[in-house]
Amino acid sequence: MPDKEIKNITDFFSEEKPVISPEEKWNSIFYSWINKIEEKKMTLTLFELKLWFEAIEAFFSSPYMEKLTFKLELPNLRNYEYYLDIFTQITGKLISHLKTLDLKKDAYLLNFEEFIVGKILENVSTKSFPYMRDFHSPESWFYSLRIFLQNLKNISTELQKSDTISQKTFSSIKKLYHKELTSNPIIISLLNMQFIPKIDKIFQKDISDIILSINDKKTKKELGIFFILTFKIMKINNFIELNLDKDRDINITIPLILALGESIKSIFRFYEKSLKKSLKKLLYDKDSLKKVDSIVNESKSEFKKIFEGELPYFFSKDNKKTNKRNLIKNIVIISDITIQDLIETTAKLFKPEISGANIFENYISRKEKSLDLKKKLTKLHTKINDYFSEKNNITPSEIFFDLNLFIENDLNFLLYKDWNEFLNHFNNLNNSNFSSEFDINLKSFHSFITKLLKEFIKTR
Repeated sequence: MPDKEIKNITDFFSEEKPVISPEEKWNSIFYSWINKIEEKKMTLTLFELKLWFEAIEAFFSSPYMEKLTFKLELPNLRNYEYYLDIFTQITGKLISHLKTLDLKKDAYLLNFEEFIVGKILENVSTKSFPYMRDFHSPESWFYSLRIFLQNLKNISTELQKSDTISQKTFSSIKKLYHKELTSNPIIISLLNMQFIPKIDKIFQKDISDIILSINDKKTKKELGIFFILTFKIMKINNFIELNLDKDRDINITIPLILALGESIKSIFRFYEKSLKKSLKKLLYDKDSLKKVDSIVNESKSEFKKIFEGELPYFFSKDNKKTNKRNLIKNIVIISDITIQDLIETTAKLFKPEISGANIFENYISRKEKSLDLKKKLTKLHTKINDYFSEKNNITPSEIFFDLNLFIENDLNFLLYKDWNEFLNHFNNLNNSNFSSEFDINLKSFHSFITKLLKEFIKTR
């Protein structure tokens, strides 16, 4: 075999890997951790951990929450016992989830300083430094955070024994919590993630087919994000319901509802700023786009039921709806109905023959529910007619019984405007307390139901 001159010796060696930035290196570490979580089939626990962290941030940073909790109390007179109690309970949830998800770090992926510390601690005699490992343990992602949260939970529990928790005391607890939280790169990266792989995906075939049918890449991506955001609301609703069923103290669901509110806002922001513009560029008829715009605006009104209706009722001292557990269930019902309407209407833009029954299990459309509402409202209307025509046979307490039954089972299926007016009439009747004003208020309520039934005939 003739000798062959070597012209370029580098041909015999693989090319050097390009220098990667610290951010890129960290991303590779973070996503390898996410992959391990997926391999161990713990992605749902990861979703719950992220949601609890988001819930506590929504709870801490909400001026609306402070307004509901403290009404018009001056800051120096406020008792933050309620806030501390919620924080203590959620800390317990975080500790449990962190323990489940705590994986040993891969030594080859650790940064240099942490790797060296780990080696030193392995060689240090525990007799010389018996408490060394209590302060630093780099072998897992969550060990230090978990121990810190457990200690903070113990401190919070002790503080709760005091008669009053001042704003300054609670603020100190928050600062300690945030200082430790921001030193954990995994948690910060997790909270910065918009979506979690294998969880935030569209598994419903009809919706997947609609997304895949879009040729324009930008619109396809935006429509996919929109549907992921909407289906995430249903996952949060389900999580709230699960916690409502298993937790004795239903107050722990309030931060989850605030996190739900933030997720809802992100849907409307995304629609207005991105998706709406892309849909307009596609050659869909204006009437179809108007339908989507209309349902988005209706959805905004519907969610007012939660944040202008149900939550204020929850914190009201004069709350007529004494069953707070039912109030939280109402919130889940309102949210589910509204988001299903939004998903169905958007899907119809691309696939007119689709219905909610194709997309959701045990689905009842607004149209079907409207027919049922019409029957029940007619029955209530007749009962009030009979009250005025046969006063001796029907008592005010019977009217109230039927009203309470409707409120408990059917009120949330009314659109926001009608829902709000119905409750106003109900409150007026309650406040009249069977006095002479009762009949006047009942006649006004009767007129409202008459008008509502006429609207049902015209539009529903």
